[in-house]
Amino acid sequence: MSIKTIDRPIKGSAGVAKKINKGAEKMVFDILQSTQYSMPIASTIRELVTNACDSQREKEIALEILKGEKVMEDYYIERGGEQYEDSNFDKTYYDLDKLNQDTNTSVLTYEEHTGTGYCDTFKVRDNGVGIGGRRLEGVLELGYSTKRNTSENFGAFGLGAKSALSTGVDFYTIETVHNGKRFKCNCYNYKTDFIIPAFNVKEGKPNPHIILTTGDKVYYEETSELNYTEVSFGTKRHNRSKFREAIEEQLSYIDNVEFFIEDHEEEEVYSRQVHFKANVVYNTDNLIISDYSTYSKPHIVVVKNKAAVTGINYGYVDFRELEMEQLYGPIAFKCPIRQVVMDDYGIETVLQEGVDVTPSREKVIWNETTKRYVEGVIKSASDEATELVQKELNETDFLAWILKCRSVIAGSTEDPILEKLGRIIDKSMIKPTFPGDKRIRYHIPSRLFEGFKLTKLSYKSSNGKGEVSRHELMGWDGFDAKHVYFKDEVPFSRLTDAFIMNVTDTWNHNSVVVLTKDDVDAKFLPKISGATGTAKAALQKEHNRVKAKHAAVMVQLTKSAMYHSYDEVEVPEDWEVEFKQVEVAATNYSVNSGLSPAERREVNKTIVAYTLREDDRRNDDKNYTWDKVEPKLKDLMVTDNRIYYGTKADEEELHIAAELLRDMAPTHSGVYPSSNHASWSDHAKEPIYFYDSAATRFTHRSGENAGKPWTTYQNMVSDTWDTPQLLRISEDKVKLMKKGINCKHISEFFLQSTPNNGFTMDDSLISWYTASKLEDIKDYDFLHGMKALHPELKEVYDRLRARKDDTYSTFRFERIRKTAVMTTVEKVFQFQEYCESIKDVDDKAALIEAKSAELFILSDVGESVAVNMKEIAEYGNLREFADEVKPLLSYIERLTQYEEMTPELEKEILIYLKAKDRDTWETLA
Repeated sequence: MSIKTIDRPIKGSAGVAKKINKGAEKMVFDILQSTQYSMPIASTIRELVTNACDSQREKEIALEILKGEKVMEDYYIERGGEQYEDSNFDKTYYDLDKLNQDTNTSVLTYEEHTGTGYCDTFKVRDNGVGIGGRRLEGVLELGYSTKRNTSENFGAFGLGAKSALSTGVDFYTIETVHNGKRFKCNCYNYKTDFIIPAFNVKEGKPNPHIILTTGDKVYYEETSELNYTEVSFGTKRHNRSKFREAIEEQLSYIDNVEFFIEDHEEEEVYSRQVHFKANVVYNTDNLIISDYSTYSKPHIVVVKNKAAVTGINYGYVDFRELEMEQLYGPIAFKCPIRQVVMDDYGIETVLQEGVDVTPSREKVIWNETTKRYVEGVIKSASDEATELVQKELNETDFLAWILKCRSVIAGSTEDPILEKLGRIIDKSMIKPTFPGDKRIRYHIPSRLFEGFKLTKLSYKSSNGKGEVSRHELMGWDGFDAKHVYFKDEVPFSRLTDAFIMNVTDTWNHNSVVVLTKDDVDAKFLPKISGATGTAKAALQKEHNRVKAKHAAVMVQLTKSAMYHSYDEVEVPEDWEVEFKQVEVAATNYSVNSGLSPAERREVNKTIVAYTLREDDRRNDDKNYTWDKVEPKLKDLMVTDNRIYYGTKADEEELHIAAELLRDMAPTHSGVYPSSNHASWSDHAKEPIYFYDSAATRFTHRSGENAGKPWTTYQNMVSDTWDTPQLLRISEDKVKLMKKGINCKHISEFFLQSTPNNGFTMDDSLISWYTASKLEDIKDYDFLHGMKALHPELKEVYDRLRARKDDTYSTFRFERIRKTAVMTTVEKVFQFQEYCESIKDVDDKAALIEAKSAELFILSDVGESVAVNMKEIAEYGNLREFADEVKPLLSYIERLTQYEEMTPELEKEILIYLKAKDRDTWETLA
């Protein structure tokens, strides 16, 4: 906080001064000491702990000044007036030999005793400057403070020390040592009793005393102990958890406080330390980020000033009250308390910007002032994130730097700080600069590549003929830094465009971008010539900037290892010939529309094959119909997609594969022409098991387009899929199919060899079989609603649940569970699971050999892969955590229906998780 001003100027005449009515003094005492707090336990801890921290900070400052390391003006201002006189620095108050220079830690102790009523005791002890001299008399006074002339303390108003009375106790006890004198007193609502007796029985002599300004004698004991102050008071047993919760919730960012619980119920005292502090990994003027916090959503930490490294946690930001979007992540917004003075006419003078709090300083007020300050903190967080991104993006290759920028800003970063910052900021606001040239700043493509035209290439089929289209690139969608070309002022070549998209493995991916020089002079010079004065100077400056930016980007572009020159691309003659043949064949569809199907297949070098189509209208148990397709045999030989083929003898395995791929395979999109089907609704969800070419039912049956695919299907297959395709061929084609790079017999879908003499299966089957082991994950639905408490756990659950839902069907598994191929798959899994379980066993080779013989007859199988073992382990870790709390949490409707939890429910669930030792969770390494 800033220097505290507790009075305000009076404008106009002084008028008649107000005063407290003598008969109402006790009522005012009650209001200021007891009834002003709606949360007495939390407020008492906050006020007493901040007093303890203030005392220790005062000691640190005094030591620096007394040792000559600092001067008084570094920390204090001098002000006159009764209200500030006691807050001026007084070096005579301190004795270097009496100050504890070994520790700056405050200790909180909760003593648990037997009995009823206020049988327990809570203590707050600091190792600060102690209370003596004039300050001792200040204990009797409301509003007395020594902290108003420095910004280094939390307090200022002289009320917090009395807050213990708000808990309902009759009194609290202060024991303090100041420069060799021990004082002790009991503080009541309306009086204070000093309880050191006049005679020291132990020493057998009178105790010394001081005389207050009121004339009262206060006795003390002489001691060699270093200065300290301890405040203690009685508490009720049923409030034990409330004290612990208040400490954990409010003090997680106070680094010099320790908390102990002492069990006094037995003859011996058992003490245990309670660890409650957040592990801070990032601390700036605006934010504190921790890897674990009691508060797992953005929360307010009230600090003395922005430079402070500690503060009091005021709980969650109420984004709903602020009419702001809900944000997530254990991020603390550092906020001073807003301080203003108001004159008699209601005009405010702001001393320090910040958030508004209630007069008791218990709660943040969610008003427009607080909203503006929180919005400013989030904006500052974006600036800080930019700096962090800049550090991570230490890449001097221009195009590689763009790749990194896009990765970080898209959220795929392993930096824990950036990951958490990304939850509260608009990452589109992050504008890092290129390390190789600070003039280049990351932005949208049109701004990053100023002085260039950006042309995006795409390929589509229209009327059976491939067409390359070129259009301006507007955003990052479709931009791949690995496929950027630069060309000079020469015409585009359709052949070069097609070749680039083919050789860069981007055919139909639409991710090739060609940069050409933009005519900057033509854009600016006419405007410059027509402008005058400052407008002309501004245009000239912008013209120069864009040209310089273009030149800088061009230098870095050509230096990149990923740089490609469009003009230097050489299209091989054989590729050109093949490309033209494809187009001629496509054209023949139209020219030779009267050809028979066999004649068209001959022209286009296609074969007859069949793929599966799900058909629930069949009256047998197969549920599938064979659809005719006519792929080019040459395409099958070189396809990048996985194709599993079989003959009529392999139909059962092809059917099983279709059942397994049902939820992963692409489905139709678009609409059949009404002449073929009355409604598309019966077909829109049909899975496609072969998409390299359309089934004949997707082609025109007659007319000039006979044999050509429907446009809807052609558009559909322009997307990229990675599921295997299933194809039934005739026996005479098997020999040719074996020559294909990615064509495999259907048996290899279920069982393949690994390079290490092991067994595995198709990747999609591995995904499916992994999902089958997650079948019961639906029973942990409540984890989805725990984003606020365990965001990482929720993310793992959602990912595994999506894996199961998108991949696996219990119904379909039941239909094929006992088939021979699935029995083999299960053995592969059993072997993988067994090898994983004994991976740390010394003599595992012999055990693996025996297990291999048991499952496969062969004893030399070295490994197997049937499931994603990492996901299986994650699921086991998730279940181990969740099983303990599942009986209760699975019945909380707000969690299972994915609704936002209220702060009250979050708090109660967190208490429950702590009781079950489930308040923390760690992902697997």
